[in-house]
Amino acid sequence: MSRPIPIEEMVRLFKSRHTTSHLFKIDNFSLLKKYGIEKVESSVFDLAGHKWTLSVYPNGHKSAKGTHVSIFLMNQVSVNVLLTYKLFVVSQLERKWHSKSKDQFDTNPEPSTEGFYEFISLADLKRNGYLIGDCCMFGVKFYEIEPANPGTAECFSLIEKPLNHKVTWMMSKFSSFNPGKAHQSNEFVVGTRKWRIEVHPRGYDEEKDKSFSVYLSAEGFVKNAPNTKTYASFKLRVLDQVSWNHAERAGTEWFDVEPEQSGFADFMPLGKLDEPYLVKDKLYVGVEFEVISTTNYC
Repeated sequence: MSRPIPIEEMVRLFKSRHTTSHLFKIDNFSLLKKYGIEKVESSVFDLAGHKWTLSVYPNGHKSAKGTHVSIFLMNQVSVNVLLTYKLFVVSQLERKWHSKSKDQFDTNPEPSTEGFYEFISLADLKRNGYLIGDCCMFGVKFYEIEPANPGTAECFSLIEKPLNHKVTWMMSKFSSFNPGKAHQSNEFVVGTRKWRIEVHPRGYDEEKDKSFSVYLSAEGFVKNAPNTKTYASFKLRVLDQVSWNHAERAGTEWFDVEPEQSGFADFMPLGKLDEPYLVKDKLYVGVEFEVISTTNYC
């Protein structure tokens, strides 16, 4: 199956025709299953005078696991009026969408979630034009509210081996680094996010004076990128400068919007922090991203 018009034009037309909607486009849909990602969340968006997120379970949630796609709408601030909405997935072959009947989001002072476990079967998603080119488009539309101009849309994607996926930090004059403090690399960009490598030369927390600790630190975002959770599958490593038999540990994390770290307090015993890793007072610490999520407005 092929689309009658390019996907970019489809998104533009949808936003112009549905001005009280938010579109959540997911690219590389098959990679979600490959990497065992159970849930994908949108960024926080504004509609109907409130802030929301959409959550999509590409392989279903709870009783719908393995048979359907599940989708939910969550308010981020208190809702003080009754709002009518509809969740949908857009056909890429014709001007229609699959949805359940209109529903109402009740007034609620606390964050709450409403939606459908059995929103659309995985079989119907694939055979009826909703999943083409490994891309699908979910969303929400509100009724009886002032329209935006136009509607809003974002694109979530998993990217394997992203640009700049290998970064190495050369720690020259390693003996001059204060062993009791944390030290960070310069900031670098992978995907739509800024990162740093952090080390604790004499260990961190319970590994103090036992291990060399290494972490990946998620920082801010590149200009104009939505601030949303970031998935990363990565390897942290200390380079073997003699035989290239590097010391490495693999990690997987959903990094929060706020700065957050993931890594290993017990990355390697202090007794091993010598040749072939530490040579002529130089140590090389690196990270390799196997896959990373990106979110952009579209």
